Amino acid sequence: MGDAVGKASYLFREGLACSESVLMGFAEANGISSEVIPRIATGFAGGIGRRGSVCGALAGAIMALGLKYGRSKIGDSNAFDLCTAKSSECYRSFEKEFGSVFCFDLIKCDLSTPQGRRIFQESGLREKNCARYVEGTARMLLGLAERSDR
Repeated sequence: MGDAVGKASYLFREGLACSESVLMGFAEANGISSEVIPRIATGFAGGIGRRGSVCGALAGAIMALGLKYGRSKIGDSNAFDLCTAKSSECYRSFEKEFGSVFCFDLIKCDLSTPQGRRIFQESGLREKNCARYVEGTARMLLGLAERSDR
């Protein structure tokens, strides 16, 4: 599972979005393959549909925690409790590490407009900022996933 960080970083450099990269990197490193990965994560890019809300890297990590710990049947409260606890810890860690969980706060750029996307591209924010969020989030995710289940 240690190569999940490298896989996420590689996928991001190759052109996947932050949310897609973190989820797919984790899934591939854990031998999880599905036609819905990375598709299920696409809409979370840019803070959910480029709206600047929750960072896509964090959303990808939460989905990845669901792959590992989420419940697969109604009534499995143990899996639900474990997954939500790990998700909450991931959220707190991200916020502590980067200062905010919101895409707009992290990149100071409005991706919902053509002008904002142009500024994002021309200023290299993807390479300067977002690559760091993808790698850092993948590391957080790896730490949470490698720790023994509570």
